[in-house]
Amino acid sequence: MELTKCKLGELITQRREKNDGSDLPICGVSKDGLIPPKQKDADTSIYNVFYRDDFIFNPARMELNSIAINDMYDRAICSSLYEVFYVHRTDLLLPHYLELIIRQKWFTRYCEFLGQGSAREYCRFGNISEIEIEFPPIEEQQKIVEYNTAIENRIALKQKINDNLAA
Repeated sequence: MELTKCKLGELITQRREKNDGSDLPICGVSKDGLIPPKQKDADTSIYNVFYRDDFIFNPARMELNSIAINDMYDRAICSSLYEVFYVHRTDLLLPHYLELIIRQKWFTRYCEFLGQGSAREYCRFGNISEIEIEFPPIEEQQKIVEYNTAIENRIALKQKINDNLAA
């Protein structure tokens, strides 16, 4: 199986869409995925809009892997402190395969290395765009994503069984 190697910037695009006043779900992001916002009464007119399969991340918390793919909402908003991007070359890279890459420890460490700033280091979209990745053909990516999803579902089921036994 031959792998393709390129910079993420050749495959992803930053989304810079602001909320037009629509009443959309508001999300934050953590290493565990999308989360409810901490500040519910904020002015959402400056919030960023994101769509299904977009990635949302906190540039000030990439050392904690505070990045998530949106698989919950067709359209939602997040704080303007977050950055949003999407895979524009889905003919080469599946968003959920990229999620598997992003969840790897080397990616988190590399983002921390790329971070810039004095008091707090920021790893922005421009930094992430420079990261080189290797990936298999789309068909293989799909198999890997499906296999990983099956494993995650099985783990969740086993955890639920264990929780019920403990109760």
